[in-house]
Amino acid sequence: MIGYYSEMGEKRPADAQIDATLGHYGKHYFLKTPLVLKGRGIEHLGTETAETLCEFAHDKIGWHRYKVTLKAMERIEAQYKVASECLLD
Repeated sequence: MIGYYSEMGEKRPADAQIDATLGHYGKHYFLKTPLVLKGRGIEHLGTETAETLCEFAHDKIGWHRYKVTLKAMERIEAQYKVASECLLD
């Protein structure tokens, strides 16, 4: 997983296929991706539409949202390039 700090001017890696965010209690990841993911530990939460996105994110219409377990995330990271935005405290 590639972490980047947008608050310090860093950009999301252009070749990243998946955006990941760690869940509040650290037991799941939430993913956004144009890819269709399936398998144990992967739950499809929906597909982004114009109504669910703000104006500047309309390039992500059609992307899928997933909730995945830590074990599933290990398998996904081995197969795809994953980016995670890190925020400063």
